Amino acid sequence: MNFYKLLFIFIVSSFFVKCTVDHEEVKETFVEQQRQQSTKILSIPKYSKTELIIKFKNDVSDLEKNKARKQYAVVSYEYCDLCTDLLIEKWNFGEDANIEDKKLSIQSGSGGPEGIITNVDNEFTFHLENENNTNLSVEGLYDYSSQIVGTNSGVTLAVLDTGIDANYPLFDVPFLYSSDGVSVSGETSGWDFVNHDNDFFDDFNLIHGTKVSYIINKKLKEAAIPHQILPVKVCDANGIATYFDILCGLNYALPRVHIIQMSLGWYDDNSYVNSIFNDLVDEFSNVLIVTSAGNSAVNNDVVSHYPSSYPQVNILAIAAANTDLSDIADFSNYGINNVDFYAPGEEILFYDLVGIPLPISGTSYAAPLVAAKAAKILYDSGMTHSTDQIIDDLNTIGTDQTYSKSVKYSKLLN
Repeated sequence: MNFYKLLFIFIVSSFFVKCTVDHEEVKETFVEQQRQQSTKILSIPKYSKTELIIKFKNDVSDLEKNKARKQYAVVSYEYCDLCTDLLIEKWNFGEDANIEDKKLSIQSGSGGPEGIITNVDNEFTFHLENENNTNLSVEGLYDYSSQIVGTNSGVTLAVLDTGIDANYPLFDVPFLYSSDGVSVSGETSGWDFVNHDNDFFDDFNLIHGTKVSYIINKKLKEAAIPHQILPVKVCDANGIATYFDILCGLNYALPRVHIIQMSLGWYDDNSYVNSIFNDLVDEFSNVLIVTSAGNSAVNNDVVSHYPSSYPQVNILAIAAANTDLSDIADFSNYGINNVDFYAPGEEILFYDLVGIPLPISGTSYAAPLVAAKAAKILYDSGMTHSTDQIIDDLNTIGTDQTYSKSVKYSKLLN
């Protein structure tokens, strides 16, 4: 365990033992330390000094959008791939802009001409959180057409991550979502929002999205649950994601799927409220979003970790249990308000690309176990359960635990 992890544990433990440290003080200290040590801990957002993300109201004309861009001196703009309503845009104001003044101007100006802008967020980048993994070699680009299901049936799950190597040897039957009938702009199955094309190949050296997808696929095959996975690549070859790509990936996936798996996250002190993320989740409250709780051994009720700490009830945050399931894993985040369930997340058996066993650890690999259980519950209900009913059933089937660090339901989903 490295020095920084020990430091974080000490900070949070001191809060509970002595009860002398204010929540906000703990939060600010943690986030500032992570920012200062960003070469070590890479899941703190790096906010853009030139870009904001805006969301228009419905049915805004191109003329009205152009007027708003001119009013706020937008140098260039970008909208999401495969988006039909074009409500979300990333605005670049150039290197000389004061981004906070720009944001305040938009907010105080009633959202541009005629109040056509409903929300504005800061753009940022973040890195996938450190995990206990070994680097793996990756193969070149590939043809994944043979892995697309003939017809979508059962449960559709989206994996927002580093992509998927669909030719990973243990993907032994077709499992990819078929875009037949809904295809736009060359989409065949999933999308790469980093490189703006339909090649969602997992080129990150930890093949993170491939591991997450393998866990879901394996569990659902074992349970004989018809399913397909929609690959949504939002992290680049270095494991770095942008908030805008996350929003675009959500905007693309939410109308197509029943469950979204997001084994990624960032820490923040709530300096910025990511309203557009909340808008999208609220609009699709019928979609269950399963997230990893984070791997810094901190209390997410004190130190906010996103998206697991967003308040919507259809967002589940999953902590990791240790190898023998006797306690929470020492790296796992927790929190009685902002983390929901435990699942096995230490030394999960995986195989590298040549079949060598490789144990992997992290809340990233606990979360997809719960996504698979949720998919089974949904399918067994005749595809009728609401997100609330799925969560109730997860709580019912979970095993009661008295672990050293608490979560909301204190149940292990094994």
